[in-house]
Amino acid sequence: MQLYCSKQHTNNGSNRFCTHCGEPLPLAVGQVVDNRYQIIRQLGQGGFGRTYLAEDRNKSQQTCVLKEFAPQVQEQQDLQKAKELFEREANVLKKLQHPQIPRFHASLQVKIGSKDFFFLVQDYVDGDNYYQLLEQRESQGKTFSEEEVITLLQQILPVLSYIHSRDVVHRDISPDNLIWRRSDNLPVLIDFGGVKQLPASQGFWRTKLVGNNTLLGKKGYAPEEQLRQGKAFFSSDLYSLAVTTLVLLTGQEPQKLYDSYQGIWGWGKEIRVSPQLEAVLKKMLAYKPSDRYQRAEQILK
Repeated sequence: MQLYCSKQHTNNGSNRFCTHCGEPLPLAVGQVVDNRYQIIRQLGQGGFGRTYLAEDRNKSQQTCVLKEFAPQVQEQQDLQKAKELFEREANVLKKLQHPQIPRFHASLQVKIGSKDFFFLVQDYVDGDNYYQLLEQRESQGKTFSEEEVITLLQQILPVLSYIHSRDVVHRDISPDNLIWRRSDNLPVLIDFGGVKQLPASQGFWRTKLVGNNTLLGKKGYAPEEQLRQGKAFFSSDLYSLAVTTLVLLTGQEPQKLYDSYQGIWGWGKEIRVSPQLEAVLKKMLAYKPSDRYQRAEQILK
């Protein structure tokens, strides 16, 4: 069996690291982690590692998500920092108990070969993310309607209200971090990187460790204070949620909707919504954090 790293180098299936560039290779289908979790398939890949769908052999065929934590760093201090972040994410997830956030099961440290690997185990959410839903719509020449995005806001704002009440800022709200759950048609908020709790003052090594986009939220979705200064407020999440709404409504990437030269959004041009919704979104998208709604409940009202 052959495995490929993200740079598409070919490796023997028994290797755990790419023989060409050294990056960790994906776990093989059928491999068992910690004598318990059997890999079914890979779900995704990001700057910190990969996510897998796995079967929990201790709980009669129950599926779960294994989130592998294998940052591309060599320096001992960076690895130590990465491990702290991993533990922080585990601790954040442990204290979040909400039906629209995947439940945390365990964090594992596993030796594979001579290296330590870290995994978070959490609920598997069966459904498509909103970016996939948008792509499906666009293939039929459609996007999300105003009624649909209002419903999405009504269903996801209480989740933000909940995490903010626990002093957690998500920092990476975008269509691909919201999953439309098949079982009850509710949006589920995923991907709570522990990074998002880091105080900005500790941020000097961040870009080295993960590359900007993983850490600071996605370009176009994150507000200025987050991208430029690494600061995040509750209103930063509300800003990202408004951008997500505009992307679903228009089918356009944020860069197409926002004129960064003039600092204005394309209201009335690319973005056509009712005056009521426009007023709410404009306030969520205010340039200065102090000009935005400060709490999710204010938007719901």
